[in-house]
Amino acid sequence: MSKLPSKDIHRQITDKTSLGLKVCLMGDGRVGKTSLILRYTQNAFSPEYKQSLGASFAVKALELHGQEVKLVIWDLGGQPTFHQVRRHYYIGAHGALLVFDLTSPATFMTLENWIIDFRRVVPEGKVVLVGNKRDLETKRKVPRVAAEMLQKWWNVPYIETSAATADGVTKAFLILARTALEHLKRTDS
Repeated sequence: MSKLPSKDIHRQITDKTSLGLKVCLMGDGRVGKTSLILRYTQNAFSPEYKQSLGASFAVKALELHGQEVKLVIWDLGGQPTFHQVRRHYYIGAHGALLVFDLTSPATFMTLENWIIDFRRVVPEGKVVLVGNKRDLETKRKVPRVAAEMLQKWWNVPYIETSAATADGVTKAFLILARTALEHLKRTDS
């Protein structure tokens, strides 16, 4: 069994000139979390499904408000078998992308469980709601109005993305990074 990550691993990856922000991607299996990370960090896409086993992470450097920031992006397996271990990966997170599949109402119906679970560990963590697979508009089964209702209820940003076409992917990560950084600066001052 692999060792659980240090809650400060994002600090281990960054140097003294950059700030590390730990973010998680949450949501059921097959919603496209790994594909979103691959598109954002490597500008690549694979149509083949590869189940995430437990968790993995990637790092992406960017500049926000004149400051170098390294996003440490955790890809958490969405299958129910990983439920208990996921909570350990939430520790120390600054925020999360909560992802569902626009073509799968079942993945939309579990969103409340995900946000409750995350909020238990990270009550102040920032969340961005992401409807993925926008490129499959003809197969869409979750209406935009339903996601917008959750957005208002939870008071979180909402964006629709496509890892296949890259539509909205960078914007989703930037929204999360900006809101997490702003929150961090407010709480540190």
